[in-house]
Formats: sequence, C-alpha cells, structure tokens
Amino acid sequence: MSVLSGCGPSTPERVLTQPPAPAQTGAPLPLDQVDKPLDLAKFDTDPCSLLTKDQVAAVVADPPGDVSAFRKTTAPIYGCSWATPPGTNATASKPAKNPRTLTELAESPARKADLFEPWTETSIDGLPAIVYHQRGSTDDCSVAVQATDQQMLTFQITGNDLPHNYWAHDRCGGVAKMAEAVIGNLRQN
Repeated sequence: MSVLSGCGPSTPERVLTQPPAPAQTGAPLPLDQVDKPLDLAKFDTDPCSLLTKDQVAAVVADPPGDVSAFRKTTAPIYGCSWATPPGTNATASKPAKNPRTLTELAESPARKADLFEPWTETSIDGLPAIVYHQRGSTDDCSVAVQATDQQMLTFQITGNDLPHNYWAHDRCGGVAKMAEAVIGNLRQN
C-alpha cells in the first residue's frame, strides 16, 4: 500500500479497466468427445501458475493483491485454490478418484439423486463441459471439462461474500471464465 504525502493510505487500483467478457461457451458435445485433448503436464507440475495476474483479477478478485494461491497435492483432488479474505475461493482441480470423467459424473449416484441441479451441458474451447451446482445451493457453482479421454478438470467458486469479484451475482459465469482461462493457458504450453 502506498502513502501519498500528507494523505492516508490509498486504495489499491483495479487491474482491469472494465469487467471481463463472459466465457465463450458452445453447443453441447458428447460427454466423451475430446477431439483436441489438453496436455495436463503443466497442470500436474504447477497448477497455480495457470492463471495470470489479469486472469486472477478477472475471476477471483480485483485488485488481486490479497489473493493467495494454495497448491492441493493430496487425494482426492489435485490442483490449486486461489483465495481471498474474507472468503472467495476459486479452485481448479483434477480428480484422482471417480468420478474422473464427465460420463462418470453424469452416471454418479449424486447426479441420479438430482444433487447437481441445475445441470447444463455445454462446451468450452471445443471440449465437452457441464455446469452444475452442488450441495443443493445455487450460490456455489462448478464446471467440469473433459480434458482428455480419461480425465476431466473441475472448476469451482465458493464463498459467502465476494466483494471484489466481477461474478458475485453470476458465479457460473465466473467459473466458466476460469475454466476458459486455464484451458487457454494449457493449450499455449
């Protein structure tokens, strides 16, 4: 935080000059159709590097100065969580146990018990994706993307108070934007 001569502390400035554009989603694809799979090596070695500073500002908090990244290295999921006080938590993960694919997710007992409603099939960057809610709450949102024939990636934004999040009133939009950013960065590596 900087202090100007004779003035109190200044408020950190936003990184983005305007709100981020929504993710580009497409028509639903068969859940197991992966024409151009992702190389997950970068996800496996350094998942917390898969969002740039501008992307963290776009999906977690802007300004991103208070965002901390935490690598998740134990089963049942591997990945990264970006968190802010008082409680925004954005997570990109790779499930190590079933369900590990969109087909397994669609056939899971939780899905059959309607615990993931509302459920929307779509696509992101040419990969099949599902947008769904967990725990009976439409406040939290998840997106699962089929990254390879055998592996999906999951994305989630949770938290009760999202004061600096552009997606506070459209968490599914924010999760889709995070998925789009991570997929794009994996495609570039």
